[in-house]
Amino acid sequence: MSDTGFLLHRLLLIVLLISLPLYSRAELPVLGDPTQQELTPYREYMIGRNFYRSLKASVPFVNDLEINDYIKNLGQRLASYSDQPDKKFHFFVIKVPSINAFAGPDAYIGIHTGLIIAASNESELAGVLSHEISHVTQRHLARAMTESNTSPAAMFASILAGILLASKNPQAGAALIYGGQAAMLQSQINFTRANEHEADRIGIGVLRDAGINPQGMASFFETLLQQSERNNVMAQMEYLRTHPLSTTRIAEAKSRIAAEDSTLPSDSLDFQLARARTLVNTSNNPAEIIDQLKALPGDQRNLVSDYTLGLAYIGDDQADKAIPLFRRLQKSSSHPWIQLALVDAFYHNHQKQAALTILQNLNSLYPNYLPVSIRYARLLIDLHKSDQAIRLMNLQLRSQKQTVVYATLAKAYFSSGQSSLAMEATSYEYELDGYLNLAAQQLKNALKQEPLDITTRQRLESRLEKINQQINHETGDEDHD
Repeated sequence: MSDTGFLLHRLLLIVLLISLPLYSRAELPVLGDPTQQELTPYREYMIGRNFYRSLKASVPFVNDLEINDYIKNLGQRLASYSDQPDKKFHFFVIKVPSINAFAGPDAYIGIHTGLIIAASNESELAGVLSHEISHVTQRHLARAMTESNTSPAAMFASILAGILLASKNPQAGAALIYGGQAAMLQSQINFTRANEHEADRIGIGVLRDAGINPQGMASFFETLLQQSERNNVMAQMEYLRTHPLSTTRIAEAKSRIAAEDSTLPSDSLDFQLARARTLVNTSNNPAEIIDQLKALPGDQRNLVSDYTLGLAYIGDDQADKAIPLFRRLQKSSSHPWIQLALVDAFYHNHQKQAALTILQNLNSLYPNYLPVSIRYARLLIDLHKSDQAIRLMNLQLRSQKQTVVYATLAKAYFSSGQSSLAMEATSYEYELDGYLNLAAQQLKNALKQEPLDITTRQRLESRLEKINQQINHETGDEDHD
């Protein structure tokens, strides 16, 4: 099967998955019904979960601890100043080279790696994020679904298919998105433009309230528009297809920025380091990055360029060259990511004890900081100290219930021979990602492990019952075992 045929096959699976009945027929209309009623919060939640599951099954997600932590913190910081500060947002990064971001159903906000690399400072990235957050808080997507004749299944299948193709072929992906949504966009062009202007206006206020210079939003949009016109790179500028830009819209955004906003910060070291990590993690040729950075004149070398060089050395299996570089950077900055990069260099250079010493110190300085605690736990497992890793992950769960924590905890339990507890931890991981049937199966497998004390068995049975009740509620199948 050709690549195109394979992708089209995946598209059909996506359409089927999103179109599956999610509710009792007595409660809500079929997902693809063009005469659907008002989108209820529960229905939007279910559509959002299926959308996210389909996306995760189709497109590579960024698993880098620092990048994900930075994006989630920046997103939550902005969301806390939105019209719905208590709403649960889901921020994630996908490995797609095109410049885009999107707000899916139920506040699932995705950022393409191409967008992070294209942004020159934190203000530009935050501008896009605040814009997407505003689409959610103003319920633009929900209104589009209820006011158009386009079914949610068709709408999201088109978006997902475009993202899937863009991850393999940016030009094909952009073309498919444009073709798949052309009729909807044409019929709602005025409504769409109104949404974009409203999201800009509200997003600028969010940026200002969050203490970030809103100039980045206007400047980034202006740069994208100028580059597309000058270089005819619309295929890569996927953002321009899904978020129509015009000089009028940019001028209006600029007019909303006050003179005193210029005193607000536009950048952060966190952003520049996250951008460096994204650049290296998405590169297929770290040796090329090394050559480019080594060729820089001395007066153009700085902490960020050297940090990037060190990461590229690790990616190119030259960790021994990264170690002295990161040690030197430690003297000029106390940023924890530099020490974590040194940990990675030591680990890849088979100096696990040196890595452990740094992680022990970092864990004391930054308790429950995910990029530290996950690395620490993984190294403890490698060193056959799984009991310590288990304690560390259980402490982490008191403040952050994330899939990566449960996955690491499960690995620690398996390593220590506690299979039932490992399966229980994996069931929580699956539940967080919306895979309830897989979560239930893990619990059934855990109940088959011997020996089980009465307390553990009762806990597993109780949790399995709750999971099955949730499955029954979502499928309307009261006969589910």
